[in-house]
Parts: sequence; structure tokens; C-alpha cells
Amino acid sequence: MLGSKSMPKVAVIGGSIAGLTIANLLRDCGCEVDVYERSVRPLSGFGTGIVVQPELVRYLTERAGIPVEEISVGSGKMRYISASTAESLGEIPSAWRFTAYNAIYGCLLRKFGLDRYHMGRTLIDIADTGLHAVATFEDGQRVVADLIVCADGGRSISRQKLLGITPSYAGYVTWRGMVAQSEVHASTWGYFQDAFTYGLLDDSHTITYPVPEVTQDGYVRPGVRLNWQWYWNLLETDLGSLMTDAAGVVHPVSLHSELLPAATLARFRGRAAEELSRPFAELIHGATKPFVTLVADAAVPKMAFEHVALIGDAAFTPRPHAAAGAAKACSDAWSLADHLVATAGNVKAALNAWEPQQIGIGQAYLEI
Repeated sequence: MLGSKSMPKVAVIGGSIAGLTIANLLRDCGCEVDVYERSVRPLSGFGTGIVVQPELVRYLTERAGIPVEEISVGSGKMRYISASTAESLGEIPSAWRFTAYNAIYGCLLRKFGLDRYHMGRTLIDIADTGLHAVATFEDGQRVVADLIVCADGGRSISRQKLLGITPSYAGYVTWRGMVAQSEVHASTWGYFQDAFTYGLLDDSHTITYPVPEVTQDGYVRPGVRLNWQWYWNLLETDLGSLMTDAAGVVHPVSLHSELLPAATLARFRGRAAEELSRPFAELIHGATKPFVTLVADAAVPKMAFEHVALIGDAAFTPRPHAAAGAAKACSDAWSLADHLVATAGNVKAALNAWEPQQIGIGQAYLEI
């Protein structure tokens, strides 16, 4: 074994929330852990909100001593509104907490540190030799480990190489954005505060909820923003025009604000003005950095190989309506760490015991 006498040497592919959660957990267990992230810089500035599920924040609250109240904000009700007319369709008391991607990622990265967080490493191949697992990167580096944990997201290269599975388009995209209080009228700000708001449309919907103010490097500071999503049904044949940036490059997953062509941005804002009532339209128009992401489905028949594990969206990719993608990834991570401890670092035994329950959980998420 490459690692210590009892615990394995681990390579984690993907350095986002899932990858950092499993990396921190396995290092706590005594494993030697390195993380390999394809981005050349820390993953800040995603500008996305996350509904807080217990699994999402468990590492930060239990191991890092960070109270959930320090990294999230709450709301007291769930509202259903006609997004086209602003007519109230009902509301119920509902206590939820919400955070931002930057807040969770920033805390996890600071906990793990940068010494063994390797950026600019794009995976091109992965293999299980029966004795070890081997990852090969675009720069020519080969990494050999007792266990490779693949946490490389919904467009996982690991999944494609190991199983030949690529995601299938789900038939719609989601526009996302955030607004500060200064970016919208006071009445609009008040309209969406303290609530998870569903804006219902004939063939789609929007969601809006508050999130904490977070710096680019992941520090929560006083203040709140409003996070929103707007779902568009779109034929697959129309994806090319929507996902093409100002330089003519087609993006397979997300097209971020700085790359949006003027015509695409005008189409987006024009639809908001035509289809949405004043508070919803103003919320959409107030976002200075809107971006669009296509929604895709993926499922796997197995998550474990002899020395490789797929976790989170790299295994099952649930749709955003489940509000549980990051939480599911963290659940995969906690369970894997528990099984490695229970088997005293025996990778094959741990993976065999871990896989059945996590497969069941992943399948259940896809049915939501």
C-alpha cells in the first residue's frame, strides 16, 4: 500500500464542495490526501445560492466549529406567486436557511489548505490496475494512489472514462443571478425578503431566496443578497445559439456573464420584460452578472471499483429542483469516510460496503 501502514494514500479529482469535503474527512481519518482541480484559480465568484441541508454543513459545524448561523441566512415562509401577474397563490410557514457557494467552498478550502490543493490539473484518463488507481492529467503528470475519489461534477471525465456515460440534456436551462439591495427598488427588495418565493408561469417557474453577502474569497460579511433562478424550456436544437459566447465558442455546461453576447443578454432581458410582472422583472434586470446553465441528467450502475469511487454529481446528477445535489455529495463523502475507518483502511472492503446504500440514495434523488 502506498499510504501509511493502515490508511490509504488518496487522490481526489475535483476540488469543489464534494472534493473538499471528502478530502478534509479522509485527512482527518489519517489518510494522505491530495486534491486535483482543473481550474487554474480558486473557485470563487460562482454567484450561486444553496439551500442548506444538514449534510451540506455537517463538516463545517462538527469538525470546523462554524455555527450554521455564521454562514447562512434564514427565511420564515414559502410563497407561491404568479410570476406573470404578481397574484398571490398562497403561502405557508416554512423555516429554511440558505447560503452561498462561495461561503461553503471558502470555509472548506481554508480548512484543507493550499499545500496539497493542486490547481490547473485537467484529468484526461483514469484507470484501476487492480493494485492501485492511476490518474493521468493533461500536463502529463501521472498520480498513483491506493484510492482515487472522483468528485469532478456533473460533466465528470472520470465517469465517462470508467463507464462511458455522459449526461443527457433534460430539456431546459436555468438562468441564475444575484442582486444586492442597492440594485433594485426598495419595494422589490421588501417583496422577496424573508421568503422562499416560487414564481409560477404556464410552462416554467422562478425561485428566489435570500443568501448571505460573501466576499470573492469566501468570507461571509454583514448583508444579504437575493438569489434567483429562472427556468426556460428549450429544444436541444436551440442550445447551440444560446450557449455560444461572444467569441463564437459553444459552452457545454454554463455560459457566464462576462462571455454573454449582447444579443443573448438582450433576449434574456426582453423575455423578462414581456413575460414577468414588475417585481420579478426588476429582480431579473437588477442582476449585473446573470448566467445560464443547461440542466442534464446522469445515473450510473456502479459507484465503486477496486480502487476508485465516484461521488456526488460525478455519479448521480439530480436536477436542481431537489435542492440536494451538494448535500448528496457530502453524504457520499461522510459514508465513505466512515466505511474506511470501520475497515481500518481496507479500500476494497470499504468500497464494497459503501456502494449499495449510496447507489440507492442516488437513484432515489433522481426520482424526486
